[in-house]
Amino acid sequence: MAMLEVKDITVRFGGIVALDGLTFSIEEGQILGLIGPNGAGKTTLFNVVSRIYDPTEGSVTFNGDDLLALQAHEISQKGVYRTFQNLALWPGLTVMENVMVGAHANTNSGFLKSMFKIGNAAEEKMLKERAYAALTELGLEQHAFKPAVGLPFGTLKRIELARALIGDPKLLMLDEPASGLTHSEVDELADVIKMIRDRYNLTVLLVEHHMRMVMAITEQIVVMNFGKKIAEGDPDVVRADPQVVEAYLGSQKV
Repeated sequence: MAMLEVKDITVRFGGIVALDGLTFSIEEGQILGLIGPNGAGKTTLFNVVSRIYDPTEGSVTFNGDDLLALQAHEISQKGVYRTFQNLALWPGLTVMENVMVGAHANTNSGFLKSMFKIGNAAEEKMLKERAYAALTELGLEQHAFKPAVGLPFGTLKRIELARALIGDPKLLMLDEPASGLTHSEVDELADVIKMIRDRYNLTVLLVEHHMRMVMAITEQIVVMNFGKKIAEGDPDVVRADPQVVEAYLGSQKV
C-alpha cells in the first residue's frame, strides 16, 4: 500500500476546473516531485491534502485512512505537515518560538495556552529542547533566540522547515521551498532535503520550479498542466517526455 494515494481528485471553483481527475501515489520514503507551469493546480492539490480545500470529487488516503474525513487541525496528528510558498512565520516571535509552534497541535497544552504561559511546564521544556535540536540540525542554532523579523530570506525558509520537523512528520509537503533563494542556497537546500528525508525517515511531496533541484533529488515526478496529469515517471523518463518539454520544460536543459 502506498503511503499517500490521491485518486480522481477534481476541484472546481465555479466554472474553473483547478484539478481534473488527478491520480498519483507516493511510496513510503520516496521524494516525489509535483511539477508544472503556474496555474497547473499544484498548490490546489496541496490545499486538498492539507484540508484547506474540499475537492468536488475523488479521494485521498494516508496509510489507508481517509484524509478527507478529517478537519485541517487533525492532519498533523496523522503525521502530515506542509510548508507554504509565502512564509507563514510570526515575525514578532523568536525563531525558537516559531519552531515550537509546529509541535503544539500534538501537545496537551496547545498553542494558545503555551503563548499565555499556562501550559504544562515539563512539556514546554521538552518542546524547547526539541526545537533547539531541530534548529541545530539545520545549522540555525545561532538564531534561536533572535526575533524572526529581519533575518535573511534563505534563513527564514529553513526556519519554516525546522518548524515542520519538530512535529514528527511522516509526510512532509514542501510548497516551492526554493522560491526566492540564490543558486547556492538552492543547492544547499537540496542537500538538506535529502539529509532530513534519510535522518527522519520521511516521505516528501515536493512542489518546485527549480528543475535542477527536482531532477537531482526526486525518485518520481508527476507533471501537471491545466489541472491534469500529463506525465509520470522517474526523472530520466520525465525529462525525455515530449508533452513535458512542450508544456513546461521548453527548450531549457535540465
